Amino acid sequence: MDILQNIVYPQSSTHIQLLEYLLFVTLLILLPYLSVMIGTTFFSVMHFSKGKRSGNRKHLIFSRELIDIFTVNKGLSFSLGIIPMLSIMLIMGQLLLHSDLNVNGQLFFALILLVIGLIYIYTFKYSFRLKNIFNLINKSDFTESSLLKEYEGLQKSNSKLLSKSGYIGLLIIAFAAIILIGVLQIVADSSKWASDNSLVNILFSTNTILYFLFYLAFSFSITSAAIIFKYFKTESKKHNQDYLDFVKSFALKTGLIFTFIQPLLFVITVLSSSKSSLSFSIFIAVGIVLTFMLIVSIMFYIMYKESKTNLGGSTVLVFLILISVIIYKDQLAIQRTSILQKENLTKEYQLFATQIKEKAGITEIVEINGEDIYNAKCIACHRFDSQLVGPAYNSVLPKYEGKRADLVDFILNPRKINPDLPAMPNQGLKPKEAEAIADYIVKTYQNMQK
Repeated sequence: MDILQNIVYPQSSTHIQLLEYLLFVTLLILLPYLSVMIGTTFFSVMHFSKGKRSGNRKHLIFSRELIDIFTVNKGLSFSLGIIPMLSIMLIMGQLLLHSDLNVNGQLFFALILLVIGLIYIYTFKYSFRLKNIFNLINKSDFTESSLLKEYEGLQKSNSKLLSKSGYIGLLIIAFAAIILIGVLQIVADSSKWASDNSLVNILFSTNTILYFLFYLAFSFSITSAAIIFKYFKTESKKHNQDYLDFVKSFALKTGLIFTFIQPLLFVITVLSSSKSSLSFSIFIAVGIVLTFMLIVSIMFYIMYKESKTNLGGSTVLVFLILISVIIYKDQLAIQRTSILQKENLTKEYQLFATQIKEKAGITEIVEINGEDIYNAKCIACHRFDSQLVGPAYNSVLPKYEGKRADLVDFILNPRKINPDLPAMPNQGLKPKEAEAIADYIVKTYQNMQK
């Protein structure tokens, strides 16, 4: 994706900070969305497989309802999935401009996979609806054998599509997620920027695999919390008690298991991180993350022990705070390891801005203050009314009245005049600076004579 390197330009330090903030917000949208999509699709496919084997309608109904939770419409997936992934690709292209690391190709591939995965997941969703329609049709109503044969062919094709599309969509969207996670892990470790960062190396990196396992545990945990919230806070009156008990048992057991697994995996990912990406502030963030993980574990344990679902909404809220702190922790690591890159970008921006102004014929006017120059370079040796190292200005300036050019020339090229005093050293002033100091000391001298 070298084309992206050619269309982005260096940015100022302020814009870089804004891009880092946008990256945080974008990840805060994308990562929770991907987690619940992976979680609901996995659980839906799992229950569909169980229902198909056992013939238990509870599993089939639960499978269909699960896939409907976060696939309300395509606009939602476009807004929460595709646009954020595209935004991350553009932001990374800007932040890593002219660095040794180029992840645009990997992120673009992840974007394509995300689109394809969502298409398969929506196909799985709509195949369920077609299955229900086919079940409503009575084969005895067909009077012509050709129509019956066509109907059976369509039903068989839909059944195959239903069986495969969910699995394929789950694998593809998980593949997109692991690429994104791998890219974020590489960006957070500048010591690996110059190494071979091909797609294969990113996917099979130890840090990537460990973080993805943690992300899966988080996905199954937050999805379990979302299921409890949906079925027992918003739709509890739509189902009979037997079905709700089935859903509650699955969600609480699954959530409890994975909320106890995720802290262990998270600690392992931190311990496997490079030293360059760790700092005191990051360890504080790690402590906060573990605290919130403990809170959600306790919430699930209380609900499981008491067989209640009254904490479903609070658990979802804590999960959202948890993922926010996790993303912030990762961003701290990225900011720490990319300090040199930001300095280089700032320098490139200053050079780029200067070149643009020169091409446009814009000359930056800088005000030169004679008093500032006097206080910086002259006051150590000169006074107006007394002699220090050099003569008093009041004794030498009278001979330069009306001779501004001569005074400026002497300041630029000082010469030994008084044999009793040391020669004035050349201060390396520019002509404009010499003019400013000459005007200042003459004006000050004239004011003192009034």
